[in-house]
Amino acid sequence: MSSSAYSSSIFCNIRSAKVKDLQQLAEVLTSSFYPPLGWRRWVYPILRFGIYEDLKQRLQTTQQHYRCLAAIAPDAANHLDQVVGTVEISCRRYGVLTFHQPQQVYLSNLAVRQDCRRRGVARRLLAASEQQALDWGFRELYLHVMANNKSARQLYHHMGYQVQQAETTVLSLLNAQPQRLLLKKELSPRAASSRLHSMPSQTLPS
Repeated sequence: MSSSAYSSSIFCNIRSAKVKDLQQLAEVLTSSFYPPLGWRRWVYPILRFGIYEDLKQRLQTTQQHYRCLAAIAPDAANHLDQVVGTVEISCRRYGVLTFHQPQQVYLSNLAVRQDCRRRGVARRLLAASEQQALDWGFRELYLHVMANNKSARQLYHHMGYQVQQAETTVLSLLNAQPQRLLLKKELSPRAASSRLHSMPSQTLPS
């Protein structure tokens, strides 16, 4: 991915999401994964409400290895903080006999507000997620991406993620749904710290 794609990088701070962010977080997630086009316009409020309630429960979890990060951009005109992106990090197990598999750090629900895309927000969220995984004592980070999501795959490749597995389902065999790819990145403390501090923003304490 060329550096020119990020020539107008937006300044944003990365911090732990808070309950007060829920409305904006739900809007960013819903508009990213279920854009209100066509018939979705009629169910959009229902989808947003469901995402709001699910995220609210996760934010209140006592699970040790869970964190929702929010990318915050200052809105000087309204003296408000605007949520322009988000991502969640948690521990999961993989494999058929998941109980016997070691836990791995998994990244999910990476979303950026439409008018802030291709401006470095997603890269910043990924870098902060990698640092969080390292802080928890892990050296690998996993995520899923749909095979037909070329822009996301390009971003992940640029950030050092490699395909580990292509998951085939009945729907993907029937061409009714694209394959889902499991990606993995080996984390280096020095590289993660260098990448985090080289970007045009600052990570705030939780």
